[in-house]
Amino acid sequence: MPKIGNYKEPSQILCERCGSRRKEGKTWTERIKNDHGEMVIYHSRIICTNRKCQAEFEQKLLEEKGKRDKIRQIKIDNDAKRFALKQKLQAEKKSALATS
Repeated sequence: MPKIGNYKEPSQILCERCGSRRKEGKTWTERIKNDHGEMVIYHSRIICTNRKCQAEFEQKLLEEKGKRDKIRQIKIDNDAKRFALKQKLQAEKKSALATS
């Protein structure tokens, strides 16, 4: 399958953080079933050749993932509290209607 746009090899693109060259670290394919059959998606992990820069980048990714997980957990807790409050209010409303 042809590449779309002006494709550049990963080694031609410099790292934004340190200016070193990049390389393909890992490539894999993913098959997804859809209404028209099956779609194949090709993935590539592009890494910096400077190990220190790549390690710092991966550390930042881990920190951001931790923040996102924490926010997601807070959202789940708030949704559970909101649902419990809604159930409680509906029960009180039903009991008030039954007694009147």
